[in-house]
Amino acid sequence: MGVISRSEQAEYVRSLGAATTYSSQDVAAGALGSETIDGLLDTVAGSSFSCYVTALRPGGVLSLVGAVGGGEVAFDVYRLLEVTLTGYSSETLDGPALRQAIGSISEWLRQGAITAPSRTVLPLREAAAAHTRLEQHLVQGRVLLIPDSRT
Repeated sequence: MGVISRSEQAEYVRSLGAATTYSSQDVAAGALGSETIDGLLDTVAGSSFSCYVTALRPGGVLSLVGAVGGGEVAFDVYRLLEVTLTGYSSETLDGPALRQAIGSISEWLRQGAITAPSRTVLPLREAAAAHTRLEQHLVQGRVLLIPDSRT
């Protein structure tokens, strides 16, 4: 299952392995229901966070791996007695832990358990244009800026 903010993202999110997509507006309106999800990987946080916490089954896990929607979240604190909320950032890993994480992700990619997001590669000199494309939602996946001598 994937949650999208714009309808044009649905096909791309399904190509990454989501069987179903919901709009963030539908999620906010309760489309996920209560206690229906075992686990969730959230890269947005923000206003949808409480809907995700509500949708977790007892024993469920929500892992936050980004907060592009904002770091201010709200939810029923009593849910902490029933679910696990965790976060992940590669910036907090030391060398061995980062190598282990990269090894695990690489193995999942090799096995086809996960699909890497698409990427747009641009020379570093086009950084301003890359930001404009991101702000105008003209990019799916990630933008990689490469030093000019390597593009």
